[in-house]
Amino acid sequence: MRHVVLPPGVAPVPPPATLPAFAVVGPRVQAVLAACAVFLYSGAKIQFGATFAANELGAVDPLNRALQLLLLAGCGLLALRAGGPALRIGARLWPYLLVLALILASAAWSQSAGHTLRRSLALVALVAFVVATGALLGVGRFFRILMGVMAALILASLAEAALRPAVGFDTGEYANAIRGVFPQKNVLGMALLFAALALSFLVLERGRLRWTDGAWLGVLLVMLVLARSTTSLLLTAVVAGFTLLVLWATRGALWGAVAGLVAVVGAASGVIIFAGVGIEGLFDLIGKDSSLTGRTFIWDGVWRIIAGRPLLGHGYAAFWLENSRNVRSLSELVAWDVPNAHSGYLEVLLQLGWAGMALVGLMAAATFALALRAMLRGQVALGFWALLVLAMVGILNRTESVMLNPDLPMLFWLLALVALGGPSPPMRPSSPERH
Repeated sequence: MRHVVLPPGVAPVPPPATLPAFAVVGPRVQAVLAACAVFLYSGAKIQFGATFAANELGAVDPLNRALQLLLLAGCGLLALRAGGPALRIGARLWPYLLVLALILASAAWSQSAGHTLRRSLALVALVAFVVATGALLGVGRFFRILMGVMAALILASLAEAALRPAVGFDTGEYANAIRGVFPQKNVLGMALLFAALALSFLVLERGRLRWTDGAWLGVLLVMLVLARSTTSLLLTAVVAGFTLLVLWATRGALWGAVAGLVAVVGAASGVIIFAGVGIEGLFDLIGKDSSLTGRTFIWDGVWRIIAGRPLLGHGYAAFWLENSRNVRSLSELVAWDVPNAHSGYLEVLLQLGWAGMALVGLMAAATFALALRAMLRGQVALGFWALLVLAMVGILNRTESVMLNPDLPMLFWLLALVALGGPSPPMRPSSPERH
């Protein structure tokens, strides 16, 4: 090769850029899409009227549909452009892809194939978003974006409560509970709980606490009290205690951390379990009735309907439709309009039968096994965090129908699978910063 000697003071001309513009633009576009996804999957709504409009069974929010199409098209194109990395991220989601395949196939026996196919697209958009996020942003950066968007949603919720009480507060017996820019106070509570899980990931990734972490936790707890979301408040306390104990364990005090973890999680789990089996004094303490606000009556009726189509169910998103005969009979049985099964497990059985439940169980077992493998490989914090996500999703679905929905619980579960499949430990205690 011929070498050219340049005159003194003349800088060499840099070589042409070898990285495509996509390597710079792609993550920036995905960051914008991530902010849109947090708004969509958190359940937040933009309400222009004086009150929240009643949601009819099977109804579709036009803004939600637009955001889902944006994520499907935008993240799908970004994932295709990313190529190999996106393909490897997608392979980590294999347990959920089996569930998604059954969901799409259920259109063949669905009570309403149109509803099944339309709602299935929202799950395809969720997969596209997770793949593009894993390939371009990474889980940690996404959670930082999530915390920023949640800060904006919290401020907007407080403003709604102060300026438009008819919108910012819930109705009925929870008329003094803030719901803000969310359609119901429990939706706000669930969004705050998963913000706590995102904060937990960031703390464990950093390996130490900052004063801002305590401030964030305080804000989340205050908002949960204002929203009167008891279950999410208890679970957020579990997440915070769990995170502190894992930090303790990664600093060497493993057995002490395990003992403390068993005590904290056991006590919190006991409270939640007792709340589910009907201890009247405990229900009075937390402001709930012994029928879990009528859920037990719903479950009795849902089990009878499940028995009619036990193997494959009624098709994804094809049961809770307006003017459906089964829905009408169930509503007459419990004497109020029932919007869902109020149990993620019963919802799976209703929609996909025992075949669907088996695949969901496989997904949970695979997540558990990957978390244990991560801990054995030295990724202790990551493994514990993934198990924490799995536990939160499992507990929430006892009384809420969020197992198959394209929202924060499923998003976090998929992100846990992405993080667990990483080639190197993404979470480890960091050394003290030098100033």
